[in-house]
Amino acid sequence: MSEEVPKKGKAGVVVNEGADFRVEVQEVDVPEIKDDELLVRLNCTGLCMSDIHFMANDWALPPMSAFGVRCAGHEGAGVVVKVGNAVKDWKVGDRAGIKPLSDVCHNCEECWNGRDNYCPKGVYAGLMSQGTYQQYLASPAIYTSRIPDGVPDEVAGPIMCSASTMHRALIDSGLKPGNWVVFPGGGGGVGIQGVQLAKYVRVK
Repeated sequence: MSEEVPKKGKAGVVVNEGADFRVEVQEVDVPEIKDDELLVRLNCTGLCMSDIHFMANDWALPPMSAFGVRCAGHEGAGVVVKVGNAVKDWKVGDRAGIKPLSDVCHNCEECWNGRDNYCPKGVYAGLMSQGTYQQYLASPAIYTSRIPDGVPDEVAGPIMCSASTMHRALIDSGLKPGNWVVFPGGGGGVGIQGVQLAKYVRVK
C-alpha cells in the first residue's frame, strides 16, 4: 500500500558539523523503506536542545557523521504514506509519531520490562539514524508511535520527547497520588509536561 510519493523532499541538513554548524534547507532523496518499515511524511518536528548538542558535536558521543546522519531531530509527527510489505497493522493515512529512539533491540531485560529507553542497543534518532528535520522519514513499524485523533501534530511532536522523558521520570520516582513533587525549571518544555502529567495522575 502506498500513495504517490516524490523522489525528493526538503530537509534541514546540518552543515559544518561542530561548533560552527548551521542547518541548511536542501533537497534530499526520499528513503526507500524495508519490508518492516513505514514511510512517514512529517508535518511537524520539535526542536530539542540535544539536537543542538548532536549538531555541535560537543558531547562525548560519536558525531552524527560517523553514522552517516545528516538530519537531526527526534520529535516528529506526521502521516504514513507507504507501508512495508511485512507490516500488517499500519495503513496509509495513519497518523504516526517519531520518538528519540528510532528502534531498540526488543530482546533485553530493559525492553521486556517496559524500560526500553534504557536499551543498551537503542538507536537514537537524529544521531544514529536520520532525524525528523526532513519531510520524509523511514521508521520501523514496530517502534513507531500512533497519534490519536484530536491531538494536533504540533502538540504530538514535542510530546514524543519532552512528555515521554517526564513520564519515565515520574514512573521511576515511585511517586503515588497525593505525594508532593517539585520540578526544578518547571516553566521549561520538560518541566511543564511534568506538571501536567503529575496533575493528571493526582486527579485520576
